[in-house]
Amino acid sequence: MSGAPAFQRFQVTYRGGLGVEVGIFVAVDHLRRAGRLGIDEQLRYVEIEDWFHEHLPDPPFYGDGNSIGAVTWFKPDLPPTMTSRLGELCHLLDAHAVANEQVWSTSPGAVVYEDDHQIGVIPAQRSAPTPMPEGLVLGPTTAASKRCGRKTGPGSTPPSPTS
Repeated sequence: MSGAPAFQRFQVTYRGGLGVEVGIFVAVDHLRRAGRLGIDEQLRYVEIEDWFHEHLPDPPFYGDGNSIGAVTWFKPDLPPTMTSRLGELCHLLDAHAVANEQVWSTSPGAVVYEDDHQIGVIPAQRSAPTPMPEGLVLGPTTAASKRCGRKTGPGSTPPSPTS
């Protein structure tokens, strides 16, 4: 497959219910749900996620809770404004001792969605989920599921781990 673009995925090293490693947005949300993020970390996470929702379309498969089991990969040449924010999420995971990695693949699966910066695929391989790191809370992967913490801020109560 010489010449095929290498897609990139920012993920943690534990597998979730889809049988693939969990992406960093969902992984940071696991920390939020577990109550492990400080208020400044929660606010920054929300700012970053809101920025991505403004600058990156939500693939339609998230609209029904991702019943097809797709995952997203970024295209190779992301703008620096995206890569710097992705790096911040990786650093946040590092700060909480959640192992994460950036992986590359020329064929991550069957493409079911594409926009200017990402593809959605049905993964080429799936494996059994692995145990969650101690103290993390598994949550759904719909786009709206991560928005339940939006009222976090000065003078407000942070979301509970069960939100």
